[in-house]
Amino acid sequence: MPSLTASAHARVGLLGNPSDIYGGKGLGFAVAELAAHITLTDTVTTGELPNELLRAGWHLLHEDLLAHGIDPAARPFTLAFTSDIPFQSGLSGSSALLIAALRGWSRWFGLPLPPSRLAELAWRAENERLGIRAGPLDRLVQAHAGLLAMDFAEPFAAAAVQRLDPSLLPPLLLAWHGIASQSSGDVHAPIFARWRAGDTAVRDVMTQLAANADAGRRALLARDHTTFAHCIDRNFDLRAQVFSIAAADRELIALGRSLGAASKFPGSGGAVLFACRDDAHRHQLDAACRARGHTTLQPTVQAPTPRLRAIFLAAGFATRLYPLTLQRAKPLLEVGGQPMLTRILRQVEQAGGVEDGVVVANGRFHADFVTWANRVQPRLPLTIVNDGALTNETRLGAVRDLALALEATPPTNLAPDGYLVLACDNVFDFDLGRLVERFATTNSAQLIVREVPAPVPANKYSEVLLADDRVVRFREKPSDPQSNLSAIAIYLLPRELPTLVRTYLATGGNPDAPGHLLAWLSTRMPLTATRLDGRWLDIGSADDLAAANQLLAP
Repeated sequence: MPSLTASAHARVGLLGNPSDIYGGKGLGFAVAELAAHITLTDTVTTGELPNELLRAGWHLLHEDLLAHGIDPAARPFTLAFTSDIPFQSGLSGSSALLIAALRGWSRWFGLPLPPSRLAELAWRAENERLGIRAGPLDRLVQAHAGLLAMDFAEPFAAAAVQRLDPSLLPPLLLAWHGIASQSSGDVHAPIFARWRAGDTAVRDVMTQLAANADAGRRALLARDHTTFAHCIDRNFDLRAQVFSIAAADRELIALGRSLGAASKFPGSGGAVLFACRDDAHRHQLDAACRARGHTTLQPTVQAPTPRLRAIFLAAGFATRLYPLTLQRAKPLLEVGGQPMLTRILRQVEQAGGVEDGVVVANGRFHADFVTWANRVQPRLPLTIVNDGALTNETRLGAVRDLALALEATPPTNLAPDGYLVLACDNVFDFDLGRLVERFATTNSAQLIVREVPAPVPANKYSEVLLADDRVVRFREKPSDPQSNLSAIAIYLLPRELPTLVRTYLATGGNPDAPGHLLAWLSTRMPLTATRLDGRWLDIGSADDLAAANQLLAP
């Protein structure tokens, strides 16, 4: 990757803020329409970062890289950024920039960071490195995206974040007046000092804010928008008991309430969130705000960052490469100075969103894969599964191996949103992060397709027919190929995959090549294809291996 771009979105504190600084509870969501973007580009030497916030974040990530045996100087970069999040409007533009940078750096260096770890690093950069009093709500929402309910007793623990369905929300409107508010750190510092001193008024308000967030979550889940609107109003009223409210903010709150909308701050002032009865009510409020010179936005919820599990299919016997593969598994053969599987693992680690992985090996070479894993030091938790096969004649087949991997329980024990499935017997150049981004935005299964040189041979490659980027037909090695597009064995498939694979096998599906499964899936779910824009090297013979080594020599 000569360059990459990463983003993080504005956030709305829906309920509970600012009890997050005090171990409370809250609801929030990421705003799809407003974001900060960073671009990293290859350079000779990493230069000075543009502000102290990014420098603080880089210092912490630098420590993480060293702890994982990654040399931060190995991939020097320049960083540029843009943002359309209004400045000092209470929509958390500064932490969005920091989360975007941390997300980009983690991909740049191939250090997978789960969302809560991203949020923790951003929180530490502000609180510990810069001495800015800030809570975890903003960072958790921006790292996870989506609509979240959060418990801030242990904010960065896995169980602290619960995803909610954005369709539960009533019509919402954001408005900001353009008068810069105080920085959030300055707003919170004196109140935090009172809380630490035992001020009963502050402590009581924070307790009530957390309880109000719980009540609002229950109301949302019950689709009780009347009670939810009451919780929105109450959140602001509680806040106003201990925080000073600027005149411009009070006017905007008063305007919303005069028109019957529940009103509160999404952050620390500068913008106001209105919860409306219906779309007509929102339109009325929107017009009233604009008539007074305020900027408005009808926010939608940014899709959550997918949590992915990688499945590395590495249990074949590669008989076409005999005698090379009699004593070593094909994925462990070196290409360009490192095993094929190591190359693929590092590409997966740079993809973003992958939180753990399962490698399926056969019984003959299982111990070699365990040794490989100990030597390569994966940067994400890996489980090595033995499928038990000792010969090519007793192999389970790729789909049965996939089923075995889907039944495994990696150390993270997460409930994946999707599975990145990779055959580990070929070499490719492709930014897998593009696949992850498309999966997050389209919520459909993803393929990578390449162009096969004409004439396309019969019975050799999978065949994909596209309408735009949508797969309209998938056939595995047809005898009458009618398209020169073929899928390489890298698929990003949805969370329902375990059930689908069980059904496929139970109904007599071919267990050998994964293309047969994809052909079956193509008739049951939408598939989206991205064209390969780099190299794909088929390592099918000793000559192919020699050519790949020459091409990829370090």
